[in-house]
Amino acid sequence: MPLHVEIIAAEQPILTTDAEVVVATTVSGQISVLPQHEPLLTLLAPGELRLGRGANEVLLALAGGYLEVRDDHVTILADAAERAEDIDMARAERARDRATARLRESQSSVDVARASAALARAISRLKAVDQFRSRGVTRAR
Repeated sequence: MPLHVEIIAAEQPILTTDAEVVVATTVSGQISVLPQHEPLLTLLAPGELRLGRGANEVLLALAGGYLEVRDDHVTILADAAERAEDIDMARAERARDRATARLRESQSSVDVARASAALARAISRLKAVDQFRSRGVTRAR
């Protein structure tokens, strides 16, 4: 019996699908969710979200959020989510470079926190694109 996965960002559905495994980046590290997983509510860090479906895999970049598991239903409330195949690599690289420059120039802790969050999002997006291209991950549907 597969997991039913629902991903929502900015109160808009991003993807609803079934998966055999969900791999996500939490604030404590990477987790894998399989069918019959114990109930769970966890905070997601910026990073990749992988949905395994047989020999296929769907890959998304998340900007953080929450993941809940209950009764083989995985709900992800993401701060932002993008399908790897939709990410503009050049734009993500520019965002990474801007965030890196802001970190070097930052004078306040607020600036450092914002630049660090922007850098984490940009790196997450770049990793997702790289994985998508190198592994031939399927298009998310």
